Amino acid sequence: MQDWIIYLDKVFLPFYRLLSDPVLAYFLGTFILAVICVFLGEFLVGIAFYANRHYVKKLTDDLVNWNNLSVEAVKKGDTEAYHTFNKEANEVYGKLFFLTIAHSAAFLIPIPFVLAWMQFKFGGVEFPLLFNVPFIGNSVSYIFTFIVLYLPAYWLFKKVKNRLPIYRYFNQIMQESSEAVKEMKSLADLLEERVKASKAKHKNIVKSKA
Repeated sequence: MQDWIIYLDKVFLPFYRLLSDPVLAYFLGTFILAVICVFLGEFLVGIAFYANRHYVKKLTDDLVNWNNLSVEAVKKGDTEAYHTFNKEANEVYGKLFFLTIAHSAAFLIPIPFVLAWMQFKFGGVEFPLLFNVPFIGNSVSYIFTFIVLYLPAYWLFKKVKNRLPIYRYFNQIMQESSEAVKEMKSLADLLEERVKASKAKHKNIVKSKA
């Protein structure tokens, strides 16, 4: 048995001894572990984002810059410049996209450790269901119960997240890093401008004929 499993056993097992009823104690303990996974996972996401905040901001600024240049190129009718700027924008977007995925993956890091411990402790336990469920059967394992309890744990976190200083701070720096996106132009805006210009031109023609 690996040492970290033994250590987790000492840390997690007390959560399953808070109630005398073994079934209720199991669900309470598993819910507490789900809460820990959510809070710790979100904390790791915040740490990862904080460590890369300057790089994220640079990529975001570059994305806005290249995108706006490509829109301006379309506005001027410069097809070659548009393709050049748009290619640069797509490359930066790809970097930002995969970096975002990497940050999001940090949210899931605690779960495998918790499930590994639960496999060690409750791997042979099955919870009978009142009726047979398609694709599931008439009983479920610790994984199913963990997932079911993980959902309300996540909901609870969303309710209290902004009341906790460290998470509020992480959320603030994430919002600050994405502020530049508001300056991004789009081809839809350009099309709207051209439609308005066309309508104004049409009105002027009608007035001149009148």
